[in-house]
Amino acid sequence: MGLAEYERRQLDELEQRLTEDDPRLAARLTNAAPAVFLSRRTRAVVVLLASYVIGLVLVIMGVTISSVVVIVLGAAITTSLPVATFWRAWRRRRQSR
Repeated sequence: MGLAEYERRQLDELEQRLTEDDPRLAARLTNAAPAVFLSRRTRAVVVLLASYVIGLVLVIMGVTISSVVVIVLGAAITTSLPVATFWRAWRRRRQSR
């Protein structure tokens, strides 16, 4: 559903006033990148959960087929990425102090 004509005029007037009042802000808003729907933290949590699930599936599959290599690979995936992520977050927090 599109905007009514008077709404379009009001938005155009607001844009014009913004450009006159603060041209730098208007330029930044004009050149702004599209909105990102997931924050970095949300993406990190999704990746961590996905890696954890993949690792657990590999461990279960390794136990099912009695393959030590698959079990070790699954355990490594399950532990390495979360540990690396928490280690990096801890170092960043420590450096920011």
